[in-house]
Amino acid sequence: MAKRQLTGAALTAKKIKERLTALYPRVKFSVTSDTFSMGNSVDIRWTDGPTSEAVNAITKQYRYGSFDGMTDSYDYSGIDPALGCDGAKYVHCNRRTSSEYRTKIAAKADEHYGSLNPDDPGYHGKLADIEKMFFAYPPAEPKQAVVPGQGGTMLSGLEYEVIKDVDTRDQSELYVVKIITRVKDFKPLRQEMKAIGGYYSRFKHGFIFREDPTIALKGNVAEEAAA
Repeated sequence: MAKRQLTGAALTAKKIKERLTALYPRVKFSVTSDTFSMGNSVDIRWTDGPTSEAVNAITKQYRYGSFDGMTDSYDYSGIDPALGCDGAKYVHCNRRTSSEYRTKIAAKADEHYGSLNPDDPGYHGKLADIEKMFFAYPPAEPKQAVVPGQGGTMLSGLEYEVIKDVDTRDQSELYVVKIITRVKDFKPLRQEMKAIGGYYSRFKHGFIFREDPTIALKGNVAEEAAA
């Protein structure tokens, strides 16, 4: 049986989800598509995580035109072929914020500005400013591909990524090392990561470091510890 071909909108949705998931691996994105008379659309939904502004800066690249209110018409411009899809006529971002997250931002806003009145016309703008200042959601760092044999460590030959993150308890900076290559025996890897200051977190699904571990992961620190 021949493999079913995705529609242009469905392929665009697939490409968008792959890109967003790579940038924000801890956020669950729902990306759906629809095809209708005279066009198609892609809808992106998620909770908390990056702002609509941050996600829209990416997803608008997949919109192959825009509506001109002056002429009451849609202007087609196309998208970058490097994106690997045809794009969609409309791309919508729909971010939801949880009550817990809203409460945390409101508390920080009261601390920063003094007691705020929700009926104040500038209330929501101030909350948005607080989120940008104190709760900016970091995208993942680019994947760090390890050269096989480099440093003579367990990581030699494994592919991993270093993600700059925050501790949800006190918002302090930390780094998460996620191992992409499947590892059969995890115990030696745990021991080696511990030797360079890391520990495994089931919550983060990776090894936690308080300082940027990029250099240590190359093997230099591990070799010094073993000497």
